[in-house]
Amino acid sequence: MSPLRSLTPSRFGSLLLAATTVLATGFGSSVGSLEGSIGPEPATSVYADTGWVTLHGDSGNRRQQLGVEPAESYTRWTALQGASILTAPTMLPNGNLAITTGKAEGHSNLHVLDKFGTIVWEAPAWTGKTGVDSGAIISSPIIDSDGNIFVSDADQLWSYTSDGALRWVIDLPAAPTPNPFADGSRAINPFVTAAFTKDGAVFGTTVFGQVIVADRATGELRAPVFQLPGSIAKRHTKTPMSPSMWSDGMMDPAIKDPIFQIIMGGIVQSANTPAVDSTTGRVYVAATDEEEDKGALYGLDITAPKNGSPGAITIAFAAQMGPGSGSSPVISPDGKTVYTCDDEGLLYAFDAASGKELWNAPSGAAAAAVAVDAQGSIYALTNPGVLSAYSATGAKLWDADLSELTNATLPVSDVYGAPVVRGNGNPTVVNGSILIEVFYGYNVPIQGYPVSVPVKSAIVDIDPVTGKGMRNIGFATDTTEGILAVTPDGRIFSTLGVMTSTAVAPLAPMINPTLPDGLELIAPSGGLDGFIPNA
Repeated sequence: MSPLRSLTPSRFGSLLLAATTVLATGFGSSVGSLEGSIGPEPATSVYADTGWVTLHGDSGNRRQQLGVEPAESYTRWTALQGASILTAPTMLPNGNLAITTGKAEGHSNLHVLDKFGTIVWEAPAWTGKTGVDSGAIISSPIIDSDGNIFVSDADQLWSYTSDGALRWVIDLPAAPTPNPFADGSRAINPFVTAAFTKDGAVFGTTVFGQVIVADRATGELRAPVFQLPGSIAKRHTKTPMSPSMWSDGMMDPAIKDPIFQIIMGGIVQSANTPAVDSTTGRVYVAATDEEEDKGALYGLDITAPKNGSPGAITIAFAAQMGPGSGSSPVISPDGKTVYTCDDEGLLYAFDAASGKELWNAPSGAAAAAVAVDAQGSIYALTNPGVLSAYSATGAKLWDADLSELTNATLPVSDVYGAPVVRGNGNPTVVNGSILIEVFYGYNVPIQGYPVSVPVKSAIVDIDPVTGKGMRNIGFATDTTEGILAVTPDGRIFSTLGVMTSTAVAPLAPMINPTLPDGLELIAPSGGLDGFIPNA
C-alpha cells in the first residue's frame, strides 16, 4: 500500500480535531476530533461570557455563533507559523485569544495573542515538568468568568491567570505501562479539552478513560479518580500515518504517533471533549464500551463534596454504539437529546435523561463531531465529500453541493481532469449560514490509487436550507483539519493542522510541474489564520 494513503485524520470533534482528513478517494476531508447557542452561556455559567470558551464553543459542544452573519470581506493575519495547531483558540474577557501548540522540548506550547495575532504572553518554555508540554496540542484552553485559563498537556493540568501568572498545576493520572504507543513515542494521557461542571469545578476525561473533577481555585480533587469501564481500542492501522506528516518541527516527533492514534481513535478509550448540560449538570462522554470493538455514550452525574466527605462520579447510563470511541457529544438546543457518531459513520440521537437510542442514520461522518442550529438541524462533516444535513428526527435533508464553487476556484487540468473539493474541518453555524473549511485540489493517481491533493484552502459559506455552496469567504494559508471558531464580533479563526499538506509535501516536485499554470500544492506553513471583518 502506498504510504500516501496514510493520511486519514478522522475526528476533530472527536478532537480533533477535531480534526480530520480522511482518505476516501485518496486524501480526503478532515475533521474532525479537535458540538443553546454560542453566544453567552446562562448568567450562572462559570464560563467566560465571550462567545467561544472551549473547543466546540460552548459547554454543549454545539458550535454556534447565531448573532453573526458572514461579512462581505475579511483581512487575514497569520500567527505561530511553523507549528501545527489542531484545536480551537478560545477568547478571554479582555478580547485576547488562548491557543496551544505541540512543539518539542525547549518551546512554549500555551500562547495568548491579541486580536491581530501578536503574542501577548506565552507559558514558560517546556522542560521536564516545567512549562506546558507538547501534549497540549490536543486540548483547547477553557476560560472561566474571571478570565482564568485551564489546559491539560501530556501529564498535567494547568491554570493560569489571563495575564500569565501560574495559579496551580496538578498531575494527571498516568498512562498505561508499558507505553501502548509506538516505540520512541511518549506515553501521553491528556484531556481532549476539559470542561466546567455546573457548580464550577474542572472536569476532564483522559484519553485512557480516567475521569477527574478538580477544584477550580486550588486544583485539589473533589472526588476520587473514576475509571470508565471500557477497554482500550485497538491500534488504528487501516491507514498508517504518512512518514512526512507533521515533519520539519511542526510537532514534537515523540508525540506524533500518540496524537495520530488519538485523532483516529486508536489505542485510547476516549478521544473526545465532554458535553455538559448547564441546567441539569449531567456530563456526557463518548468512549469505548465494555464490549470489545464497541463504543458507548456515557451519562455521568457529579456529586459535590459535602460535610467533609469527598464528591463522587457515577454512571447514570451507558448507551452502546458501533465501533470506536465516537465523537464529541453534542447537546440539542432544548437539552433533550444528545448526538454523537461512531467510527463507522452512524449518527446517533440519544435521550439525554435515559440514554435511550432515539434513532441512528448512516451519515458517513466518520466520528467527526456535528454542529446543531437553533431549530435542532444537525450538520456533519462527511467522508468523502464535504457536509450533510439532518433534521432533528434523523431525516436526511441534503448533501452539500460545492460543484459551482469548485469549478470557479480551480480550472480543469489537462492531466488530472476536473478539480475536486474535500471537507477539511468541522462545520460552524452562524446566522443564515453554515461555515466549513475545505480544500480544493485534484485527484492524482499514486501507485494505482487516486489521492486528493490540496491546491487551495478556503472557508466556504453554505446555504443551510439547500446545502448549496454560496461563496468562498476567505482563503487559508495551509490545510486546516480542526475547528472553525467564530467570535461574537464576527472574527473567524482557522487552525492550520498541516496534516494534509505535510503528508503530500514529498509529492510536490513531481506534481507541481503537471498542474495548470500558476498552481502548486499548498506548501506547509502551520499556525493560526485570523480573519477580521472589513467595515
